[in-house]
Amino acid sequence: MSTPPPPPGYGTLPPDPDGPQQGPYPIGQTPGQGAGQPYPGTPPQYGQQVPQHGQQAPGMPGPYGQQPAHFGGQPANNTVKTVGIVSTVAGVIGIPAACCCWFIGWIPALVALGTGVYGLSQVKDDPTQADSKPFLIIGIVLGALGLLLTIASAIWGMASFATGFNDF
Repeated sequence: MSTPPPPPGYGTLPPDPDGPQQGPYPIGQTPGQGAGQPYPGTPPQYGQQVPQHGQQAPGMPGPYGQQPAHFGGQPANNTVKTVGIVSTVAGVIGIPAACCCWFIGWIPALVALGTGVYGLSQVKDDPTQADSKPFLIIGIVLGALGLLLTIASAIWGMASFATGFNDF
């Protein structure tokens, strides 16, 4: 019993539109058997420029299929996301600070409110940054809650001082 021949094109890559290239060829193909494209990742031939560590090989896609980065492009704008994280963290810090240290608890609460409102105005101007909107809203809510707790803690402290509630 003999093995049937493989289907056409099995084990070969499509021909290169620029013509044949020297180098290793796909399975079952030799340099004399048509224009096959060499396997990706083959070492450069003599005279070709070798990319240095961290450089992108010319014409090759980057990691995960990304196109190579070009110098002079616009950097990613993550300032709104950073402002959202600062707002959320300041709001989280403002809650316990309002309860135990009413005289300084208003500082992180106001930072959370200010950065949250500023970030929402930035999202309004640039809707592509909408992924940071939940952080901004959480920061505003926590900042407002921290400010209310700071006021309540200050009133409680002054009232207990005036009435002598803490005297032993």
